[in-house]
Amino acid sequence: MPLVFSALVPHPPLLLPAIGREHARLLEKTSAAFDKLSASLADAAPDTILVISPHLGVMPETFTINHASRYTTHFLEFGDFSSPREFGTDPLLIERIRREARKAQQKIITVSDNHLDYGAGVPLTIIPPAAMKPSVVVISPTLEAAKDQFAFGQTVKEAIMSVNHKVAVICSGDLSHRLSSDTPHGFSSKGKEFDDLMLANLASGSASPILQMNPELVGEAHACGYGAICLLMGILDHVNFTPELLCYEAPFGVGYCTMEFHLK
Repeated sequence: MPLVFSALVPHPPLLLPAIGREHARLLEKTSAAFDKLSASLADAAPDTILVISPHLGVMPETFTINHASRYTTHFLEFGDFSSPREFGTDPLLIERIRREARKAQQKIITVSDNHLDYGAGVPLTIIPPAAMKPSVVVISPTLEAAKDQFAFGQTVKEAIMSVNHKVAVICSGDLSHRLSSDTPHGFSSKGKEFDDLMLANLASGSASPILQMNPELVGEAHACGYGAICLLMGILDHVNFTPELLCYEAPFGVGYCTMEFHLK
């Protein structure tokens, strides 16, 4: 099967040593979970990593795909001046996604940006071993209904299944941004309610309870990863997998969930 790896990860730039060195102790569990994912990804040996990032999209009602000829990761805006990682792209998979989206009459636009947003850049900097040189494709969900994200995920899965190489999927997204009063969005009791429910729904291995979550709860929680997770569930539709929660913590008032979906 072309799909060989799948995971959900958070994307705090503080995970990068050059940025979050002072806070490393507070993110030890997430860092250890990323190490486990790195080992699993190395074992899967994908040719391409497809990243779902909620921070790529430029139009809220349209899915986005980055078709730059090369990608680079840098975090200058966070004060990290270390050397960036570079990745090639997968033109075949990009074209197959566009083709399947057209067939399904789904709105999709392409952008060409060599610099990866931090939603894609953080996991791609940490998870792939340095010796791994995969191609990369980055896509973004919309702000439309959960069922639309899921349907586009099914489209992406069709594209993955049509290529003759191994593809890993990393869904990058944080859970609630309202778990403490220190966050920009402020505290809401709905934040913990959302995170507890999302963790239970993910553990069930079923997309239905995730897609049926109350939109008012989702909005109140300010979870940037919700749409990305719905899209991931579409990719995993009718795929046999077992979810494993590697870590959940919220040291800065934002829910960080690291989970691997073991494919069978």
